[in-house]
Amino acid sequence: PKIGNEKSIIYGLVLYTLGMFLFAIATESWMMFAFLIPYCLGGISGPALQSVITENVPANEQGEIQGTLTSLMSVTSIIGPPLMSNVFYNFTNKNAAVHFPGAPFVLGGILMLFSAIIAFYSFKKQRLIATSNTNTDLDNQ
Repeated sequence: PKIGNEKSIIYGLVLYTLGMFLFAIATESWMMFAFLIPYCLGGISGPALQSVITENVPANEQGEIQGTLTSLMSVTSIIGPPLMSNVFYNFTNKNAAVHFPGAPFVLGGILMLFSAIIAFYSFKKQRLIATSNTNTDLDNQ
């Protein structure tokens, strides 16, 4: 509550991104445990994101939005494993141009960073709209 939902989402997605990039460069098993710290702290984004979404949906559509969110998570659970397995294979097989087992984590980090950028600009746009609506309301009085 101290930092608010918007900042929790942005910070969480950035921490997930950092964790993914750190996983990609880990060369020792102990590093994975250390790199779990920023990655796990990224978990603050999930509940905050769900809160922001539910705040912007009418009460009679809450079930629909929750079902939609669950469906999106299911789709990513279907697409993610084959995609990342294929990336891993392409960067670790004997014919790979570049041998880099951390490539799936880099891809995950890029996708997380892209999500953070989208969230940042969405919140910025939402604040600009709210500010212009407030100014318009004041002008009409």
